[in-house]
Amino acid sequence: MEQEIRYLDFDGRRLAYSTYGEGPPLLVGPRWVSHLEEEWADADQRPFYLELARTHQVVRFDRLGCGLSDRVLEPRPTIDSESRQLEAVIDAVGGRAAIFASSCCCLAASQLAVRNPLKVERIVFFGAYASRNDIPEAMRVSLVQFTRINWGLAAQMFASLFDPHAGGDELQKYTRMQRKAATAEAASIFLDLDLNADLRDVAAHVAVPAIVLHRRGDRTVPIARGRELASLLPNARFVPLGGDAHVPWKDDQRELFRALAGFLHDSPPPEVDAGSPLTSRETEVLRLVATGMSNREIASTLVLSEHTVHRHVANILRKLAQSTRVGAVTRATRFGFI
Repeated sequence: MEQEIRYLDFDGRRLAYSTYGEGPPLLVGPRWVSHLEEEWADADQRPFYLELARTHQVVRFDRLGCGLSDRVLEPRPTIDSESRQLEAVIDAVGGRAAIFASSCCCLAASQLAVRNPLKVERIVFFGAYASRNDIPEAMRVSLVQFTRINWGLAAQMFASLFDPHAGGDELQKYTRMQRKAATAEAASIFLDLDLNADLRDVAAHVAVPAIVLHRRGDRTVPIARGRELASLLPNARFVPLGGDAHVPWKDDQRELFRALAGFLHDSPPPEVDAGSPLTSRETEVLRLVATGMSNREIASTLVLSEHTVHRHVANILRKLAQSTRVGAVTRATRFGFI
């Protein structure tokens, strides 16, 4: 089965988006530059989207100015216009979606969640940031100019930052993909926007549930930027991940998908039994137990100590009169407690 590519009209320009799979929509927001066909054909990226599609309809799009969307960048993009593009795609697939906001997509996703929260079910922030004020202004200007003047070398430099362990062939492949996705002018305009936007005042008003996933060794966006973002969001969990790749489809995927499972599937069904003996926190813990998470993984997801999770599990087993985690999940499911 192949992805379906469609187009919608956005302020008189053609915006390309794709869908794959069935289930509730999960909008995987575009990174700096993107190309729907090239990314789908990439042997590294496609398995990542297929895994997401096991439980969701995966929706992707190319921001105006790159990929299969119209390459016209007048008027120049703003975070507000980028958030309206997100909204337009969400409207095209049902009117409400969870968002996987990788890297710079966090800016538009947060803006949309504040401006129109009914469109956003929840947000996964991956390798994201509230601002790049950790980069001196002179360096930001230099990076934008370098990208505009020497796009070939700049694309190669960014490819090596996104995946520090990539070999020569992999770097060449990703470099070609970026250059096919956007012109030097477009790449530099997007970079200028993404490096200079400041989300800090907006983040405090993002009320939708959020999780901030960040690899400890990320060289493109240091993990301190992710911690800052999580501290500003009023309804977020912070989960550090192993590895150093800035792109989500590299490094160990198991840890990433366990965190996603615990977050994307933890909404209680509307008819949960009000007579449950479990507290709300115990119910939350048991839902994560049901996904196969260990106590350590649950502790990381909920930002608790492992000892606290162990105590919650012990209380769950006692209250449900079960001796095993599987038994507790089975009984709770049978009686509508989770």
